[in-house]
Amino acid sequence: MRLVLLGDLHFYQLGVWPWQLLSKRLLGQMNLWLNRRRHFRPALWPSVAARVVELAPDGLLGSGDFTTTALLGEFHEARARWNDLVGQLTLPAGAHVVPGNHDRYCFSSARKRLFEWAFEPWTAGTWPAVWRLSDAVYVVGLDPTRPNVWNASGALGGEQLNALGAALAEIPAAATVFVLCHYPIGTPPELPEEAAGHGLEDAGELTEVLAASDRPLMYLHGHIHWPWVWRPPGAPRVTVVNAGAPMLTGRRYPQGQGFVELTVGEEGVSICRHLMDAEGEWRRSDESSFDRANADCP
Repeated sequence: MRLVLLGDLHFYQLGVWPWQLLSKRLLGQMNLWLNRRRHFRPALWPSVAARVVELAPDGLLGSGDFTTTALLGEFHEARARWNDLVGQLTLPAGAHVVPGNHDRYCFSSARKRLFEWAFEPWTAGTWPAVWRLSDAVYVVGLDPTRPNVWNASGALGGEQLNALGAALAEIPAAATVFVLCHYPIGTPPELPEEAAGHGLEDAGELTEVLAASDRPLMYLHGHIHWPWVWRPPGAPRVTVVNAGAPMLTGRRYPQGQGFVELTVGEEGVSICRHLMDAEGEWRRSDESSFDRANADCP
């Protein structure tokens, strides 16, 4: 089984009504105008989507932050883009998504459940969600997102953490399990720690639940716009994969950070990143290049 993981698409809307700024959205729109829009390039999406279609995966996963400030117009575009991509694929394992903090950016968008409205065919109403892709492959989705007045933190809470532990125990022992959540559970040791107020408040408790499972796990996330693969010292049987942001450009990633392909085989899960180079050609890289020299191979 081959799965494609897409993270942090951040479709955005520059034109807003003044009354839509009477919330945290004012800060988000200021950041969008002054910084984010210069680096996020929605024009890259057709190439990203075409590459995914070319791969013809069995399943499609989204780790959240489909929008930037949770505007209805952003959700309309994100839904249309995702729906069009899904419509071009044959997905025996289905398409499954979890929300990101930007998808619940404001109290009003969370109260109106705009994410659930936009992604109803592909997401869940209660969490954790257990999606059976086949007899041998499962995805467990988590939702720690919530609107905040100032910061970007999230929290799962004891109830969802306990339910996660119970769900993992019920999945057949021989199955491959992916845990899909927007927030990371930490950063690789060679990279700076996540800023205070930006991360998962109960990341330590989540790591303990994952480590307590008697099986290897793949933890898939986004949130920090930097692709990586690592194994936390406190949970050596857990492989953590950061999807990166496909349409975020910069010096190291002039054509965006690409996306992740996960292939489930008899010997485990292989991880590959698809990255477009400066000349616009798509290339593959194995996990060793994600957070290091990025010496991508053809």
